Amino acid sequence: MAEIKLPMVSVIAPCRNEAAFIENALNSILQSDYPAERMELLVVDGMSTDGTYDTIQKMANQDSRIKLIDNPKHTVPAAMNIGIKAACGKYIVRIDCHCKFAPDYVRKCIETIERTGADNVGGYCATLPGADTNVAGAIATATSSAFGVGNALFRLGGQEREVDTVPFGTYRKEIFDKIGIYDERLVRNQDIELNWRIRKAGGRIVISPEIKVAYYNRTTYHGLWQQAFNNGLWNPYTIWLTGGGLSLRHFVPMFFVLGLIVLATASFFLSIAKWILLGYTALYLSVAVFFSLKHSRSKGTSAILVLWFYVVLHIAYGLGSIWSVLTIPFKFPNRHRDVAGKPLADRKL
Repeated sequence: MAEIKLPMVSVIAPCRNEAAFIENALNSILQSDYPAERMELLVVDGMSTDGTYDTIQKMANQDSRIKLIDNPKHTVPAAMNIGIKAACGKYIVRIDCHCKFAPDYVRKCIETIERTGADNVGGYCATLPGADTNVAGAIATATSSAFGVGNALFRLGGQEREVDTVPFGTYRKEIFDKIGIYDERLVRNQDIELNWRIRKAGGRIVISPEIKVAYYNRTTYHGLWQQAFNNGLWNPYTIWLTGGGLSLRHFVPMFFVLGLIVLATASFFLSIAKWILLGYTALYLSVAVFFSLKHSRSKGTSAILVLWFYVVLHIAYGLGSIWSVLTIPFKFPNRHRDVAGKPLADRKL
């Protein structure tokens, strides 16, 4: 029987200032069990200043599968578009350099997309501490629980099923001819918005537990605050610019924080508002304490730290969305103007 020839795959790795993680992430792909001659690794660097570029260049000199490409626009969607245009593969595997991928990751992605006939597939994402500290462990616990991240299914685990979005994703390259490439106005939510367009065009997105990836989360209070605030910030921006792509769960923290602000303001004028605010806050903290105790016990982390990071996560996310609503008229006065988003400040660990 003739040997079945596996399809050519283009793995695209957008990155900027990832010196602490880039080598491990790329090696986990290079050491995968997918045939070396059927895979290329396009590392699109957003003009790193921390030594990331030199690390990639050194690795490229040792492995011809790595192609280092500059991304002068710095942002992820710009990097993905550069990579897609340069790709030779039948399939596009989008990865993140804050991750570690299972040895069979690429193979399982290709097997799943060919078996299911989907247009994009991905796996459930295990959240790991980005450092060996109590704080990093508590952040990983808070951001991998349903109370922390809502119904973000790809963080919570489950069976193979159709979903709205997956982390990162493996795409049929031909889908970009049908729906277009990444929207470079979106500094955040670009994958969610792209998957929304796939579904609008009648495409299917499948998540499979066989596809395994681990994500190294932020390691400090400041890093988590920045991440959560920016994630919340780009939700109203995304709706304004694209007209959709997100679900109600993305705005729950905004409504929660708005409730706190409205009740706190009203309490200066209405005595009953003070009692409502007290009950509102007590209810939230009671639920947060319950889940912090539950999840910290199973993960072996500090319940007090997990509780604190639940609060940080939800408040920062909600404030980001509120700030977004207030600044939309100034940042994007013309929603149809085709202007690339400006890169965010380099992320804190």
